[in-house]
Amino acid sequence: MASLPGLDKIQKISPKTRLIAFGAIIVLIIVGYIIQFQIPMNTKIRELNSSLTDSHAKIEANDSKIKKLDELKAEVKTLQGRLVVLTEQLPPGSEVSGLLRQIQNLVNKSGLVFKLWKPDKPRTHSSGLYEEIPVSLVLIGGYHNTASLFDRIGKLTRIVNIMNIKMGGAKIGKSGNVEMDISCTAMTFSAVEKKIETPPQAAKKVQ
Repeated sequence: MASLPGLDKIQKISPKTRLIAFGAIIVLIIVGYIIQFQIPMNTKIRELNSSLTDSHAKIEANDSKIKKLDELKAEVKTLQGRLVVLTEQLPPGSEVSGLLRQIQNLVNKSGLVFKLWKPDKPRTHSSGLYEEIPVSLVLIGGYHNTASLFDRIGKLTRIVNIMNIKMGGAKIGKSGNVEMDISCTAMTFSAVEKKIETPPQAAKKVQ
């Protein structure tokens, strides 16, 4: 039976040499596998791990922002509610007709009679933050009615301070109760409205 070409030469190589050659081939195969597959795969795994770490960091950052956003929304809501209260206490502008209606209603509830309502010219406070609006009041009624009125005014949402109280001319009214003239100043306040200045328009050239 004819032997394969080169087989005789291989058989003549010593077993030790053949073992070394076989080991070298195995090593080359392993090295080739490592270079061709293992190293690129490890590199890809490191890239994926790095990307995954970055993604986790971004998710945590976004979660932190979302949590902070919720806190900011709650804070804005609180501030908006506070602004409503402050606006009621210190309304913008020098309009006092709303206050007149409120005090007229309280005067009626207190059993007094209105004789005079005279708002004076508003004056800006030295701080520049608000205006003072003095309103002169003249009423007719009894002492206890007057005390009731001032107590009701003090409970208004809008800030109103009663000043310069004067009482006199006491007499017995038609109802049999003592009546007198009451004059005072109701000092209220309003927020200063900032005027928005519009930039001057450029003059058009006449052709």
